[in-house]
Amino acid sequence: MRCAQFRTALSARLDGEPTGLPEPRLDKHLARCPGCRAWQEEAERLRVRTAAAGADTAAGPDERWTAGLLARLADEPTEEGREK
Repeated sequence: MRCAQFRTALSARLDGEPTGLPEPRLDKHLARCPGCRAWQEEAERLRVRTAAAGADTAAGPDERWTAGLLARLADEPTEEGREK
């Protein structure tokens, strides 16, 4: 499928990476292909939504779990602070 090559290039462009295609060629295809325009619009919406989700999206599940555990442990009294 020819559009797959352009969509890969569009994805790279959204990520600020080299597209592997001449920019004028990519723009010309985008102007002529409604499917790729729709794909790009959806990819842009998804990127905005994930960016708006916060910094936790950069951390994996293990990192978020560890951070939550450490925060809970910090709230618990130490051995010295506990009553016997």
